[in-house]
This record gives sequence, C-alpha cells and structure tokens, in this order.
Amino acid sequence: MTCAHRTFPFGTRLRVKNPANGREVIVRVNDRGPFVRGRIVDLSRAAARKLGIIAQGIAMVEIERLTEKKHQIIPFRLEEEENELPELEIITTAPIYGEWLDRMKERNTLPSEVLKADSVFQEKP
Repeated sequence: MTCAHRTFPFGTRLRVKNPANGREVIVRVNDRGPFVRGRIVDLSRAAARKLGIIAQGIAMVEIERLTEKKHQIIPFRLEEEENELPELEIITTAPIYGEWLDRMKERNTLPSEVLKADSVFQEKP
C-alpha cells in the first residue's frame, strides 16, 4: 500500500489512522502530492479501502512517521561504493578524433583547451 506526500522522502513508511473507526494501515511514500490545500496525504485505493474511506473520497486521518533502519526508509538509495563512475580514457590518436576535431573547428565549437592551443582562434593584440 502506498501514498503521496509533499515532503517525506520516497520510501518512508507512515502509519495512517482513521480516527472515526480506529482502523490503521502502514503505507510507503512513493509519489508527491496532494497539491490541494488542507490535505496532507493521498492514499492508494487499497489503503483507503482498508481504512474504510473509499466511498467518502476524503476523510480526516492521522499520520505518524515510522522510525526504521536507514536502509529501509529509502530502499532505492545506492550505497556509496555503488555510485562510483567508471574511469574513461580518451585516445586522441584515433582517426575519428581528428575528424571530430575538424568538424568542431568548422562549427567553432571546440573545447576551450583546444581553442587556446590553436593559433587561428587566439585573440589578437
């Protein structure tokens, strides 16, 4: 069961209670909203059904953020070591690099280092 909330991080688990009948559900934040003044949470159809508010459409509810282990709050977060970027090596002796360089000169869209090194593009005193 899921919900939308404006500020809680994705993956946060909330206990939602319907004070009119005492029913409770635990939902996971997976969307942003609601964007209607006075509303604090949008519930999935399954969560609303369990709370007994599906026929009403809107109802007064109480929400409580559940404190859990860090990896359970945001399950989609990658660990630091998984975020490493691959190291790339640019080989400037390849024939295609020379063709690319010529095309960039024609368009006058060279990288700044190449522009500085090329005497044609240097500023004149």
